[in-house]
Amino acid sequence: TRSTNLMHNLSTELKVPGHRLHPFMRLKDDFFLDRMDIDLLIASLENKLEYYLTEEEAAQIETVGDLQTYFLR
Repeated sequence: TRSTNLMHNLSTELKVPGHRLHPFMRLKDDFFLDRMDIDLLIASLENKLEYYLTEEEAAQIETVGDLQTYFLR
């Protein structure tokens, strides 16, 4: 499914086991990513999932749950 695919790719990108990823986790605070890191993460997920976000959508992503919301709708 798209959800499984997203979480697998996110797990790989963040180098965190999938079972340790939760929607409430903040990309900056929990994974120590800065804005550029987050933008690169989003770009990588877009390429792998072949689903693209607008700049406005990408700018709003702060948590794992936000990634799920935007990539899985």
